[in-house]
Amino acid sequence: MSDSLILQVLPPSEKALTRADLGLIVEDARRLVRSGQFQVVVSMLEPLQEEAAVTRDMKSLLAQAYEGVGEKHKARLLWLEVERAGTPAEGNGRHLWKLGNGALERGDYGEAERLFTSFLQVCPGDLAAAERLLEARMNRADGRVLRRVYAEHLAAWPETANSAACLADHVLRHDTKAEALKVLEHAESLWEGSLPAALRIAQIFQGVNEPDRALAVQDRAAALYSNNIALLRSRFRTRQIMGAPKDELLKAIDHLISLEPDIARYHVMRARLCANFKDWAGAAKAWETSLRLDDTKLAYWRGLINALGKLERNAAIDALIAKARQHFRSGGAEGLVDLSILETSIGEHKRAVKLAVSAMSNPRMRMRAREAASAALLAAGDYVRAWSFLSGGLEDGTASIETERMAARCSASLLQPAVTSGRRRFPDALFERALLHPPARTLIEPGDAVMLVTSSLGAGGAERQVAYSAGGVARLRAAAGRGPTWLVAQDMAAERGRAVMMPVAANEHLQMEDLGPIDQAACFRKIAAEDVGAREALRIIAAMPTRISRDVIKLYDCFRRHRPGLVHLWQDGVISTGSVAAVLAGVPRIVCSTRNVVAQETDRRRYRSYLATMYRCLAQRSDVRLTANSGVGAEDYEKWLGLEPGSIAVIRNGVETASVQKRGNPEARAMVRERLGLGPDNLLMGGTFRLAPAKRPHLWLSVAEIVAAQVPEARFTIVGDGVLRAELEQWIAAHGLADRVTLAGRQSPVEPWIAAMDVMLLASEVEGLPNVLLEAQTLGVPVVTTDAGGSREAVIQDITGYLVRDDKAENLAAAVIRVMQDRTFRLKARTGAPAFIEQRFGLQRMLGDTMSLYDTGFPLQGRVG
Repeated sequence: MSDSLILQVLPPSEKALTRADLGLIVEDARRLVRSGQFQVVVSMLEPLQEEAAVTRDMKSLLAQAYEGVGEKHKARLLWLEVERAGTPAEGNGRHLWKLGNGALERGDYGEAERLFTSFLQVCPGDLAAAERLLEARMNRADGRVLRRVYAEHLAAWPETANSAACLADHVLRHDTKAEALKVLEHAESLWEGSLPAALRIAQIFQGVNEPDRALAVQDRAAALYSNNIALLRSRFRTRQIMGAPKDELLKAIDHLISLEPDIARYHVMRARLCANFKDWAGAAKAWETSLRLDDTKLAYWRGLINALGKLERNAAIDALIAKARQHFRSGGAEGLVDLSILETSIGEHKRAVKLAVSAMSNPRMRMRAREAASAALLAAGDYVRAWSFLSGGLEDGTASIETERMAARCSASLLQPAVTSGRRRFPDALFERALLHPPARTLIEPGDAVMLVTSSLGAGGAERQVAYSAGGVARLRAAAGRGPTWLVAQDMAAERGRAVMMPVAANEHLQMEDLGPIDQAACFRKIAAEDVGAREALRIIAAMPTRISRDVIKLYDCFRRHRPGLVHLWQDGVISTGSVAAVLAGVPRIVCSTRNVVAQETDRRRYRSYLATMYRCLAQRSDVRLTANSGVGAEDYEKWLGLEPGSIAVIRNGVETASVQKRGNPEARAMVRERLGLGPDNLLMGGTFRLAPAKRPHLWLSVAEIVAAQVPEARFTIVGDGVLRAELEQWIAAHGLADRVTLAGRQSPVEPWIAAMDVMLLASEVEGLPNVLLEAQTLGVPVVTTDAGGSREAVIQDITGYLVRDDKAENLAAAVIRVMQDRTFRLKARTGAPAFIEQRFGLQRMLGDTMSLYDTGFPLQGRVG
């Protein structure tokens, strides 16, 4: 249709359209539908629906256009109009086909059978329709008559791979996998090139956990349909199931994107794939593209916020939320609810509740708005007000499954308030209930085991200290003839990098347990069945937020099985779950070791609003001792909790100096320097840290840039990996430092790399007591560090290194240059730094302090067995 004619028709003029006009419109609309310009067709045909002369063809074309733009409900209503407008014998029956497929999709198999039967009256030789009719009849049949239904189909129609695959699918639902595979193999033998049949056969093979066979079918189909989008997506899913490497999967996704670059869902697939591999920078980039292509999907906004959160990009999150507020406020009640959900995800609970409440006046959105308000109030800890919304949904019968789930947890929580304070904030009230007013009957009769508990044994300083402590304590206790020593982790999966430090801890005296594979629901059921007296404790645990209760129940079960006389919990997250489990189980001694300074509200990664309540409750118990690994950390927690100075014991990190020096021997040092291409005159500034915002790698590189300009022989390397790697690689290239800066990634052992350095720079914003500073000095490498956490306690100023208090790149660079240009200083540090570390941070000193705390830190309980 010409532009002039479109303008005459849209909006329709008062003059009635002639049959010739309508014929031209139908012809043009048909061409536009074929070319995929569905929105143009909607704009063209929608205004004409009130015309008396509108034809069935026009309605059919508009219905197809509605389907193309995702308006399935409108499309179905139009197809129904088309059906009512004439007898089945009229037209080509497209409306019956469309309505039949719609009925199949929504599970109305009786209606689908009626519609495809009618379609076959119009098109009696249509095999595809006959197989859709078979699908409807199979879904209506029970398992005993499937083969009879199939035989009736074969009496009238030829058997195809698609019809046999349909039978296999339904046999799988009603019979054994072996029987289904027999039929599926028969379907595969019938395959002669039908793409829908290949896709279905592959899908069933995926469903029976036969991905290799699914891929074989897809490969055969790919020879005929190399760039078919549906086939490419199916092959991608199969490769995912088979555990294909990241690069292979990314290549497959990128091929899809190259074929249809403006389809948002392919970029979403890329974002989720990157997230699965913890490539948060890649995920963020893909989510950004998805949003650019389609900003109407709430899931895309949430995906980008989550990825930016993993990258600790608070400023970027704030900017994105500002954009979202502007975008969703123009979307009516639905937009307000979407915005409420986003506000909850970043902790803006008051805003979220206000938005959701304002949307409740819209009857269509009331249920979803009520759910959003409830979720925000639960996240804020206002369970009483949340219950007012949740109970409303339960009473009027509009509650969704998610509302019912939230209501169950909320009501369980409200039944467990603290006995004395009357605190109404949750989960704070639940921590008070569990830690200050636990059930009178304890679950276990404690034995003489000591159990150290950590989140994982991944690559990290805190994890290394847990490993040192567990292995050393086990040896000392075994030598003294004491009870068993356990190391328990919430996740020790090697494939996720959660077992890196396991060899550091392992010895014949230490037993280990991984709680990761344990099913928390099974734990609840088992304990409830075995011990009626434990049910009050189980009610308290079940009332906790899901992210807390799932770990509490596993630890509760662990303590119940092993009956430790003392548990030693490491870091805030494990302390919050492990302390509840230990108190409810009746463990008589609990040691809680913090490893950092207090997390501020701006620290989205570490901050939890309930931690202050939890720690204050623990501080009131005589069977709990709080420790820190630095004086700065201890003072920070004491001030935060209002405790007397000295209330928190300081047990500084330990270094196994002999082992560190053995791994970082001169030969190993020389090999690393050779690998980096360093000559005898080159000076190496190094760093060992995660490539994450808290470690400030951009500041580190800015220092390197200044040093590089003033010290021509200087070279630079960072050992470690993380979410910022791709971004840092781009920064290095953009600043012309690619030939002088090496991102070495994770290295094991790391000591040869540290030994190869002439100076180590740590530019962190937040630290506990940095192990890397201790290890560097153990190897005689002088250090330059920011004044983060306990860093000041890990260096002797002007002797083993320099503490720079103002964090300016030029001042850090000046300290690094001073070390590089003062050979005498470096030589003194080679001998003085190891002596300092051995005296203050030796492993035996740390183990001695730990054993002393176990034995004398609980005067009411006496020595642990």
